[in-house]
Amino acid sequence: MKTVSFVGQRMTAGVFLWLMMGLLIVSCIHSGVAQQEGEVVDIGDRNQVFIDGRYMDSTEGCRIVVCPPRKTYEKCLEGLQSAYVTILPVDGTFRGFHALTKDGANWRRVGSGTAPEPDDVLGLKNGVSVPFVDPTAPPEERYKLFNPFSGNKISVSSDGAKWELLHQGIFSGTALYPRGMDSQNVCFYDTRLGKYVAYVRVNNAYPAPPERQAYFAQLSKKKYRREDMYSMRAIGRSVTDDLSSFPMPEVVFEFDEKDAHFGGVGVVDFYIPGVVQYPYAQDSYFLFTEPYLHYQDWFLADDLTIYPRSGADTLNTGPLDIGLAASRDGINWHRYERKPWIPLGPEGSFDSKHMYMCLGIYLSGDEIWMYYVGYDTLHGDVKGVQHTATLSRVVLLKDRFTAVEADYTGGEFTTCPVQFEGESLHINIETSALGLARVEIQDADGTPIEGFSLDDCDRIHTANTVDRVVTWRRGESDVSALAGQPVRLRFELQFGAKLYSFRFGVG
Repeated sequence: MKTVSFVGQRMTAGVFLWLMMGLLIVSCIHSGVAQQEGEVVDIGDRNQVFIDGRYMDSTEGCRIVVCPPRKTYEKCLEGLQSAYVTILPVDGTFRGFHALTKDGANWRRVGSGTAPEPDDVLGLKNGVSVPFVDPTAPPEERYKLFNPFSGNKISVSSDGAKWELLHQGIFSGTALYPRGMDSQNVCFYDTRLGKYVAYVRVNNAYPAPPERQAYFAQLSKKKYRREDMYSMRAIGRSVTDDLSSFPMPEVVFEFDEKDAHFGGVGVVDFYIPGVVQYPYAQDSYFLFTEPYLHYQDWFLADDLTIYPRSGADTLNTGPLDIGLAASRDGINWHRYERKPWIPLGPEGSFDSKHMYMCLGIYLSGDEIWMYYVGYDTLHGDVKGVQHTATLSRVVLLKDRFTAVEADYTGGEFTTCPVQFEGESLHINIETSALGLARVEIQDADGTPIEGFSLDDCDRIHTANTVDRVVTWRRGESDVSALAGQPVRLRFELQFGAKLYSFRFGVG
């Protein structure tokens, strides 16, 4: 039976498929953070988003759906010299920006070391090196610059204008090319773990079928000292307490049997490991990556000789769009319907052929601003035409990456037991004109609590808000008497209502 190789291990294709299906089933039932049936989740007053089944203990006619952002098609900055961009909020200290903006739409170039103007809100830094704020560091080391690809190092700065080497050789040689890390690799301080977490590119090796081995032989010999393998980009994760040394990355995201295969070869892999720990909800990570379709003559009738070949005489050309995945623990990822989160633009537009997601999430009022770099040329066909790289913005309301949506005629779900702090229940909901919703509070055993039943709930309608306070009995919102004890929430959704998140708080 054919074998599949990854992270130095080999398994049969049948076992590989069985393992992937098993992980998918488990992830649909439980969150990545282990949780026993009936276990009470302490949510305090923290926000909760619907990225898995953690808060859907029982469901009827409900499902999690992905919510694409609004593409603005703004040409925020044209002619970027790098596809790799990090977006950072202006904090009054950092001065390592290459461009700045006052309104999110119009950007101006600046030299590194330029102090932002008082009304600047965002800045960007070009390049494969990724800056991040270290909340545990003293002021003189507040900013870190992570670059395992070029120099295998991490640098430090007090203001982002001048960087000093902190550690070199942070990954072992076995973790570097051909396993990685030719990409914009990511590192941040994970506040849930209290550790540093890196997400890096890994070039996973897979056996080429006999009829394709001659095609991959030269590249395979160069990378793996054998002639029967081909590689696919995957995402590895490495966790450390000490920035001087990262352990060997473990693959946490890669193509599987549901992704495109032709002629016995996988033709879709994943480019930048764009993971962020979402700061506005408990236990939530989002991955924005670029599924890359490799053009090959064994599944396309096009004349592919017009495209450039790599040094090993293999084709490295094709389109990329931007996908979304989410996780509770940063290890187990949910890909949902696998549809594009940001699709390519119309033919002839600046982002019609491929795009790269910029690192960084910025909350402006109730809106989240995110950015990507778009090209009107295919990957592998951009050498010498960096002037086609265009920065553009997408916009969504807070938390609205995913939602719980019911059948049009109605559906409902009940959470696991939760323990909260606060005086009122707040929800992020969209009903538009026809949608309706109600919420019931139950005890841990599922019995409605007097005064908070579904029939007591004031029906929620004509709403599109990130912060709707739920009321019962014609305007009563006080739930403080239930704080600190295990309760369940039963949500009823009808006629197109979408629920994005919930939390307990004051007001």
